[in-house]
Amino acid sequence: MNNLELWYRIISELYYISTLLLTSYCLMIWIRPFFPTGAKIWLVGFVYLCTMTILNYMPWYLSAIAAYLLGVMIAFVVMCLIDPAYISQKLFLAATFFCLRWQAWRIVGGLMNAKYSLSLRLFPTIEDAFWIWLFTIDDVLDALTGFLLLYGSIRFLLHVYDGRREPIKIREFLILIMPSVSSICSYCLIRFYNDTYIHNFGRYLEEDYPAYNFLVYILYPVICYITILAMVYLFRQWKNELEEDMHKEIFSKQLQDLESHIMEAERLYQDIRNLRHDMGNHLMTLKQLYEKGEYTAAQQYTDKLNSEMAKTVFDVNSGNPVTDVILSGRKKEMEEKGITFTCDFHYPMTETVDSFDVSIILNNALSNAIEAIEREGNGAVKPQESAHICLSSERRKNMFLIEVANSYKGNLEIDKVNGLPHTSKSGEGHGFGLVAIRHAAHKYLGDMEITKECREGEEYCVLRVMLQLPEDES
Repeated sequence: MNNLELWYRIISELYYISTLLLTSYCLMIWIRPFFPTGAKIWLVGFVYLCTMTILNYMPWYLSAIAAYLLGVMIAFVVMCLIDPAYISQKLFLAATFFCLRWQAWRIVGGLMNAKYSLSLRLFPTIEDAFWIWLFTIDDVLDALTGFLLLYGSIRFLLHVYDGRREPIKIREFLILIMPSVSSICSYCLIRFYNDTYIHNFGRYLEEDYPAYNFLVYILYPVICYITILAMVYLFRQWKNELEEDMHKEIFSKQLQDLESHIMEAERLYQDIRNLRHDMGNHLMTLKQLYEKGEYTAAQQYTDKLNSEMAKTVFDVNSGNPVTDVILSGRKKEMEEKGITFTCDFHYPMTETVDSFDVSIILNNALSNAIEAIEREGNGAVKPQESAHICLSSERRKNMFLIEVANSYKGNLEIDKVNGLPHTSKSGEGHGFGLVAIRHAAHKYLGDMEITKECREGEEYCVLRVMLQLPEDES
């Protein structure tokens, strides 16, 4: 090997190592938002780097597409070992990265061939030292171009996807992966025709058809590249629209429930007003019965009057008629299901808090607590087990705190991205009750948190909601 060949070999190796480092960095940037905080993302990039390095220097031959596919598959396995949640999403991340990386460097390869052909025409008799410098500059530019293409597409997809950790259904995964699979299959088909042409005629296709190089190595990868980005963008927009429609449907149902609670409160208060209006007549009737000595009839009349008055009294007195109706209804529901309910909730005496928002928080929080107990008891609370729900509120200066705690012996896994607990509960609408609570809290510059705590030897799942009140009302 002469000095010229040695320099070409060194430059080529440096080019490969630099591009491998850049792609490993892009892989870590791509997957980082989809993992919990503190996950060892660097390990995925390191394993990918080592795998591709070993495959490059191993003594037996392996095609480039097979080598990069194997490297991404090993990176996918490492991702699953680091965080076993949302496997389908991790498979989508690995497949999309493989296709973006493959198409980005195919575009670079096409540009490199075009520049090489142009250089031969412009500088046919330049000395070898010039070609070494030109080769070095081309490698640097190609590495930067491939990196910018890959990094730019990843940043675009992260902006579109918004780093959401979520399960991907099979049909959604097939929709997302279809452009990538199509581009790889098309590449294999083009490669087959090219190899067949060489075998039959002993010539490259681009020698007989000059436009072939542009179509296959530049135009086709660009189209595939844009198609992958467009598909992910359109998919995310479609999912966002579905979520917005579901939000509207859930909030609409909550509004209907609250309207029924308000109507119930108005009916009960109307009964109270009617009873108060007739109280004079009732007292006169009792007086007449006692004056006539009809004590049995007076006692029966009194019992009937007490019964009517009991119908107009709420089981819970929170200081607000709407929340009284909601808490009374939830209390009756818990009694029917064998759940002990402890309530120490007092409505904040301020005009800045809308009873509609507080009702959304209470209704969803208590509904989730009841469902959690039922799921733990396989649909029914077991008599031998003590199921307990505690509701309390507290005012601290300009902060109003609402706390709902339900007995819970299972494991509570909180998603680090959205702050909501993982659960085996199925259904498209899962989690929107908590989303509604958070939305109501954000209206008052507050937030919510969910924790697992031990109180007096019992395990509880605790939901805390904080609302911020104006300073002048503190």
